Amino acid sequence: MVATLMAGCSSVGSLRNSKPTAAYEGSGSVGDIASCISGAWGSKPVHLVSYQEYTGTSIEIHQTEDGPAVALVDIKPVSARTVATYYSNFDEDDSWYFQEVERCVDTTLPHE
Repeated sequence: MVATLMAGCSSVGSLRNSKPTAAYEGSGSVGDIASCISGAWGSKPVHLVSYQEYTGTSIEIHQTEDGPAVALVDIKPVSARTVATYYSNFDEDDSWYFQEVERCVDTTLPHE
């Protein structure tokens, strides 16, 4: 189990150390954008892991329950905006995933 956890950490670390696939900026809250992305991605046959962090929320995509992360999005407040940065190591076309990140960032409205 420790090896699995370490593999997960190293895959996430290597994803974050790579060039982001896409980054989007919007005015919705971190929580609302994360909820939108989780709902969209959850419609696919992948395993999602979400982490609430001091700096925002991260959502990871794993192809299997115990497999390494193949993509993730970090959603963080930056000044008066919210930035969602998508990193990927998919071995297939994952454009739907980052297009859903863009859709969620663009359509999630700020709280009045």
